[in-house]
This record gives sequence, C-alpha cells and structure tokens, in this order.
Amino acid sequence: MAEDKAKYRKIFEYLRKEIRDGRYPRGVPLPSEESLVRKYNVSRITAVRAMDELVKCGLVYRKRGAGTFATKTAALESGRIGLIMPSLSFGEVFPCICQGLMRCAQKDGYTLLLGDISAATPAKRAVEAAKVARAFVKQRVAGVVLQPLAFLKSPDRVTREILALFDGAEIPVVLIDRNVSLGQDPIRHDFVGIDNFAAGRALGEHVVAQGAKRVRFLMRPECATVIRDRLAGAAFAVGKRGGMEFEIVAEPDDVAVLASVFRKKSRPDAVICESDYVAAVLRNTLDKLGLSVMFPPLTTVHQPCEDIALVAYRALRERMRDPSLPPRRILVPAPLVVRESTKES
Repeated sequence: MAEDKAKYRKIFEYLRKEIRDGRYPRGVPLPSEESLVRKYNVSRITAVRAMDELVKCGLVYRKRGAGTFATKTAALESGRIGLIMPSLSFGEVFPCICQGLMRCAQKDGYTLLLGDISAATPAKRAVEAAKVARAFVKQRVAGVVLQPLAFLKSPDRVTREILALFDGAEIPVVLIDRNVSLGQDPIRHDFVGIDNFAAGRALGEHVVAQGAKRVRFLMRPECATVIRDRLAGAAFAVGKRGGMEFEIVAEPDDVAVLASVFRKKSRPDAVICESDYVAAVLRNTLDKLGLSVMFPPLTTVHQPCEDIALVAYRALRERMRDPSLPPRRILVPAPLVVRESTKES
C-alpha cells in the first residue's frame, strides 16, 4: 500500500513539474494513463489517482475523447510564489508568518521567494518593494502575498502602484496584515488579517476593568490603517472618540514629546500601544524620563501567525485556480493574552 502511494506521488510530482516548466502548452495533451502505466510499471488505479490529484489541484482538465490538458492557470504557474513583507525585520510576528507561508508552499512543491526589503527608512523600503515587484513580474511568479506599505505620507498610492504591476501581468495577489484603500476603484484583492477593531476594543475593556481612569493610545505618525482600527476599538471601549485627549501620536523613543505627556500630574495610568514593538521602546523611554518602570511580561493581543499564514496561502491558491472569485476579507481571531503588566497587584 505504501509502495503504491509512493509511486502515485512520484507520477504526480513529475507531471506537476513538467506542467510548470511549460512542457504542455495549450492544446498539447499530457501522457495518457495507459502510457503512465507502462512508463512507471504501475497499476491503472495508481495512474488514475495521480491524474485525479492534478485535476483536484486545478492543474489539468479532462476532455472526453481528446485527452488531459493543462489548465490556463497551470500554464501561468512557475512553481514560485513571491512574498513582499516590508515589516519583516520588526518584531517576532512577521518572521513567524513568513515561516508559516514557506512551510505551506514547500508542502505543495512551490518555492517561496522572499523579496529583500531591509532598508532603514520607510521611503527606502517602498523603493525596494517596487523593485522586488518588478522582479517578480519578470520571473512570472505564480502568485504574491503582499503586506501593504505603511509609515509613508501616501502608503496606499505606493501599494496601488505595486498592485497595478501584478494586475497588468495577471498575477494574483493576497494582501496580508494591512488592507489598502483603492479609492474609487472596487476592491479586487483578498485580504487576510486579524480584526483590529475587536483587538483594540478588547484591550480597552481590559484596562478599564482593571480600574484605569486616564487611558491613552500611543501610535506612530503615518501609521498603517490597521492601527487606526485598533485605536477606534480602544476608544470605543474606554468611552472616547479619538482626539488629543486619547491619542498620543509620536515615535516611542521621542523623549521630548513623551516628556510633555508623562511628566504631568495627570499623566496616563494606562497606555495602549499600537504594537509590542512600540510598547518595548516606550518602556525604555519612560526609564530615561526618570519614571519608575517595571518590566513584567506584557499583556497583548495574540497574533495567530500560523493561522494567518495558512489562511493567506489557501486564499492565494484558490485565487490562482480561479481568478474570477469575488474579493474576500478574511479576519482571523486574535485573543487577548493577559499578563503581569496589567494584572491587579
């Protein structure tokens, strides 16, 4: 039984590679099941199973009386999937998502191409992202997982330019972590991320339940739209509607700006930060300001990296098989993890 399975997988992998290498262009039939039986010395059931798996993957279709042919989608597949993730170097979340995507791709026989986007500034990372996008188009990747740009004056404009490159090349794209506004144009791409409004609301409700009276939300300038969703959720929970009374817009290491907030007698008794990274930097800044700072484990919203990677990959594969699918907005649950930083003493 195990030997039959190994033979079926061998036939399947060989034909999939041949299809992706362009050996069977439109109108050229794949080998018949009878020829596979002779070539691999297997039973007809094993040959049929290999072909059935190719059909299931959307790589081939059967035409009665003519044979089995590669689908239009299969003809575009290169065996390579591109990943553009400008935030890869920031925090633990994005490398975990990247690793999850890599495992999913390898399981299906794809190579995950990771674009080199490592510049120190958002503007330079935007230039690198556009360069990587052009390279992916030239390499004819089968699909792309894209994290939209952020921390720019016009991040959506830059992201739209990158999406236009892929749309022009008919390369399917799934957006991850951050969505993007397309202005007057209809949304044409799938989006996978967490429900950031719900995450912000959960954090706000938690700190209020712990007795916090002066809650503030720290966010960096030109932040991503998902951060504003978290802000809105937190503001809803604490009874605010944004404005200067609730938001602190500053870099977490900006001592001058934060001093004006935290050296007042009415300084915040709870701070919700846009991310764990910002929270960690803020703690160091408060220490520089001479404020007593403890370093307990941080209460946070858990980012389900494996789930995000799996859902994003599946969405991309479905989009590759059927580009006519309606655009989807898929939100993955992200539970609150309460730790010592907000527990009552």
